[in-house]
This record gives sequence, structure tokens and C-alpha cells, in this order.
Amino acid sequence: MLFVSGKSPFSDITPSVYEFFTASNEIRSDVEICHVNLRDENALGFTEVNGEEQFVQVHNKDMTYEEHCKTILHELMHVVQNENGIIDDAEREQQAYRLEEVLYNNYCASEGTVH
Repeated sequence: MLFVSGKSPFSDITPSVYEFFTASNEIRSDVEICHVNLRDENALGFTEVNGEEQFVQVHNKDMTYEEHCKTILHELMHVVQNENGIIDDAEREQQAYRLEEVLYNNYCASEGTVH
């Protein structure tokens, strides 16, 4: 189940990005995507396991539509990796960066949008 919290100009598309992702990738955990200011962390997103839930933080300022979507898709890949026991950081990031581009293009095509 998805929970969305925090404020972002793109909060309204977060559920559709999640639904697109889960149409082809199983997520067993409850996921909270929280839109927060991550400027001090110098990052666009983080994922952490919190018991039965996975908590995803997505930066909420000065992001484009594309950056927002790709960040959510990237972090959702980490959710799947966490569930599948993939712990090697280099492998995790390589896979997430590689797939975020493909997933983003497929998401835009499914939504009939060009960004």
C-alpha cells in the first residue's frame, strides 16, 4: 500500500508513478513516499526500511517533472532491491540508474506525455 506525505509541486503524480511501477514490479512492503527538503543532504532521494514499511524521501524543491519521476522510480527500485536482499551498493545504484531512464520513458509513453 502506498502512503504519500509532504508537499511538492508534483505530489499529485506520485500515485500514478507508483501504480505504473508496481504494474510490472511486485512490492510487498507498505511504502511511504514523503516529499521533503533534502538540500542539506545534497540528494534527490533516500530509501530506508522501517519494520514492515519502506520509507522513501524525495526532494521537494527545485525539481523538474522528469527529475521527480526518475527519483521516485529510482527509489522504488531500491524498495524492490531491499525486498530481494540485494545489498551491494554499487550493484544497487548501477541497476537503479540504468532502469530509471527506461522506466521514465515507458511511464511517459503510458501517460501520453512528453517531457
